[in-house]
Amino acid sequence: MTVRTRFAPSPTGELHLGNARIAVLNWLFARHSGGAFVLRIEDTDVDRNLPGSEYEIMEALRGIGVTWDEGPDVGGPCGPYRQSERGAVYAEQAAALVHSGYAFRCYCSAEELEARREQALARGAKAIYDGRCRGLSPLEQQRHAERGLVPSLRFAVPEEEVVVSDFVRGRITFDPGEFGDFVIMKSDGLPTYNFGVVVDDHGMDISHVIRGVGHLANTPRQVMLYRAFGWEPPLFVHVPHVLSPEGGPLSKRHGARSLREYLEAGYHPDALVNYLSLLSWSSPSGEEILTRERLIGEIDLARLGASDVRLDPDKLEWLSGEHIRGMEAEALAARLAEHLGDRYPEAAEQRLRFASSIRERITTFRSAERFLSQLYPPDPMEWSPTALEAMSREGVPRLLETARAMLRGVEDWDGETALLAIRAAGKAAGLKGRDLFMPVRAALTGATQGPELADILAIQGKATALRVLEQALALRYGSG
Repeated sequence: MTVRTRFAPSPTGELHLGNARIAVLNWLFARHSGGAFVLRIEDTDVDRNLPGSEYEIMEALRGIGVTWDEGPDVGGPCGPYRQSERGAVYAEQAAALVHSGYAFRCYCSAEELEARREQALARGAKAIYDGRCRGLSPLEQQRHAERGLVPSLRFAVPEEEVVVSDFVRGRITFDPGEFGDFVIMKSDGLPTYNFGVVVDDHGMDISHVIRGVGHLANTPRQVMLYRAFGWEPPLFVHVPHVLSPEGGPLSKRHGARSLREYLEAGYHPDALVNYLSLLSWSSPSGEEILTRERLIGEIDLARLGASDVRLDPDKLEWLSGEHIRGMEAEALAARLAEHLGDRYPEAAEQRLRFASSIRERITTFRSAERFLSQLYPPDPMEWSPTALEAMSREGVPRLLETARAMLRGVEDWDGETALLAIRAAGKAAGLKGRDLFMPVRAALTGATQGPELADILAIQGKATALRVLEQALALRYGSG
């Protein structure tokens, strides 16, 4: 069997992590199996569609390196890939069900249906369709049509039980009496979700439907439709819910940032793919820091869990930092250029030194921003409380004056030669170790923690380092 998976979002908003996880799993499994990954846009809920949402979804997926083999922008042999462009396909298949007796025209108005629903609930009955239009004669249908009534199409639910075979949860049996005759085509000519999904998944040769467990309630209706058409259903794989860090539903108030927000915040794309895959699956090695190559090689549907999982923002940030530490300096320098703006140095040599100096200290690309003020200090510079404390210790004024003098004498400036001058200044001032390096770091950067001092001196350069030291002496000690 050729593996064909799909991701089918509705363009009703940005792509949040729960949906992004489904896209990642489908993409990984397709790549692992040498199959195809299809992007389909389910845009028939016109009232909820948001302009630009389709583009945002695609850009977010591209941002984490999830690309599709077939889709609305790249085409393919099974298109169109937007449901709004597949009206003729739905009409043809719906007509086939009517012809075979599996579907019928329903002329009940929305008001009538709501009134009956309320009546059923009032008497403690199930609020399902009562089937009154199922047996309409051709003459009765003609009379309704002459009154200008436009029917919807309903599926005539058979009486036999419905069995869903789910890869994660096994065999599940449903009573058909729970459903009632459900609508497959609305009176406006648009398909309902369950009908459109079945027609599309069959027409696009989807072999595996990997989706959230929230869709499990829809699956019995879809199985009935497959059975009525005489089609073989795909393998259903329903993965568990992703919950908020507190254990409740994931929402904007409880941790549900969009994928775009994570990318703009500078999370490593590979870390996002890594983390999203681990929300449902675990590597046989037990390792958690996995490249996308390893994820593609090791993904195994048999290792999908059935229990809901909580979003762990700290773990995601940690993974981002680990993936950043695995980058080559050149690649990191280029990525930082996308996030740090005009203050990021233009010289390639400085960019490489900057990337190398902070690689072990950041968890996102944007978090490198806090080191810009240390390595490229503004004029005037602000000192943190801990930096002020370090510069207030006994002997520091003499140390900084000596350091300034010795640094002026450094001709072939680089981080290592400048650091030797600092050590010599410390020896002259009778200071070493922490008592030497912390005050110098504080004076040069305004902070007591950050990149190695040699990197700071190399990146700042002679002119900037001397300027900052003179500024510190003038402002802190009234000397210069």
